[in-house]
Amino acid sequence: MGARIVIVEDEQIIAVDLESRLKRLGHEVLGIAITGEEAIVMAEQYQPDIIFMDIRLRGPMNGLQAATTIRALRKMPIIFVTAFADALPRDAQQPEPLSVYMKKPFTAVQLKDALSAALKSA
Repeated sequence: MGARIVIVEDEQIIAVDLESRLKRLGHEVLGIAITGEEAIVMAEQYQPDIIFMDIRLRGPMNGLQAATTIRALRKMPIIFVTAFADALPRDAQQPEPLSVYMKKPFTAVQLKDALSAALKSA
């Protein structure tokens, strides 16, 4: 059985593509949030194994802020995703435990590697 995953992505085409890829890999997508606030609610409600979190989100809360709030409630692996290299934290080369960083666009191999790293850290 695959991982139970919440996707946090404000670009619908990217979210739907990621959902499709994850399902093909045998994972269950519990929901898609488009804001940091929605991500927090879904993390509490669904208790996912992993969260895919876009760093730049619409609204007042970015993905890093949402992740901090989520981690205060429950430790879980988060795969941070961004199209902007400047959005990555300065220490992204050595992420904290339970964090994986992935740059858009990503390949199927990069997606599998990120999932594998996140699941190992759990």
